[in-house]
Amino acid sequence: MILKKYRINENTIALLPAQEIDFDTIVIEKERKIKVRKTALELIKKACFDDWTTYNGRRKAAIYHTNFKRKVPILVNMKTESYFFPTHSPTSIYNKWFAYQHIAKIKECTQHPTKTIITFSNGIELCVNISHHILDKQMQRTFECIYRMRRGRNEEEKLRKIF
Repeated sequence: MILKKYRINENTIALLPAQEIDFDTIVIEKERKIKVRKTALELIKKACFDDWTTYNGRRKAAIYHTNFKRKVPILVNMKTESYFFPTHSPTSIYNKWFAYQHIAKIKECTQHPTKTIITFSNGIELCVNISHHILDKQMQRTFECIYRMRRGRNEEEKLRKIF
């Protein structure tokens, strides 16, 4: 079955490019795979709209707070602090988006140094054609976004208590 629409949710762990005629994205959830006729970037943008903001707004905010210019992690849901990070340029046909909170570990594929095995929190393993270094860097960037956002929220909360 191929869906025309899909809403990113707490079960979404990855958005992979399908490069098929009938559908654009393979969505991996905790318990299933879904074929969707929207690109991963369209799904990310829709998730931002569902959270009362825009993809460009979230991207600009992340750039402002971190100075990351390329492959910027995106907060798709403020309430659940759900972040997705890209592996390539978001407009690239090779780009994959991963939900940071669902990644348990990453390890280099010993037979193929240009590939990495991602183990998700539900035990699913996915071998991707991305170097361990690149994936680790994206994980670190996403962590920095989360850290800075939480720190900003804590400072805001302290100010509210004072006034």
